[in-house]
Amino acid sequence: MLLNGRPYRTPKTMPSRGVANRGKVGMFCDASPIWSFLGRLNAIENPEAARTATTGIHVIEVFPALALPSLDPQFFHRLSGPRYNPSRKQTFRLEDWQKVATAAASHFKSFNVEDAAAWCASEIDRDPPTKADQDRLDAMLCLLVAMHWRLGSRDQSMMLGDLDSGYMIFPATDDVKARIIGRAMEHGVQAT
Repeated sequence: MLLNGRPYRTPKTMPSRGVANRGKVGMFCDASPIWSFLGRLNAIENPEAARTATTGIHVIEVFPALALPSLDPQFFHRLSGPRYNPSRKQTFRLEDWQKVATAAASHFKSFNVEDAAAWCASEIDRDPPTKADQDRLDAMLCLLVAMHWRLGSRDQSMMLGDLDSGYMIFPATDDVKARIIGRAMEHGVQAT
């Protein structure tokens, strides 16, 4: 099947995304349910086209952790990434949970999406959050990344990687861009 003029990567043609664990379908393996879902969705995976498209269903790859340093500068410095995964009890910090929820609420407000801002603000006081709560907060972060990509100016976001090898889209401040581009060049990875 072709999507946007290029072959759609089905589970049989996708590069290996890891090995399924103990006979289970893995989250990133070739047999993952996401690939058949995307095939049925018949979505276009072309991030640049998704920025201005007026028709069709478009998908982009995002990763919340790459967005966080641009959503809140206190997450930008070495070893300052938030530890907000409650299932990692040894490293989880409630104050990091609160900072991530606060940053998300602030960015939704900047897009005038009050319901999403209110939901994120309601998470600030959640104590203790669960892994399912983190999954929901990460979903909101993914939505923010998509909104930055689609509604913000292109120079305020980045694409790390490429469509053939894999990529991630994320908002990027000038400081984040400089660091990402430098590291990407060291490793021969495209960063635009």
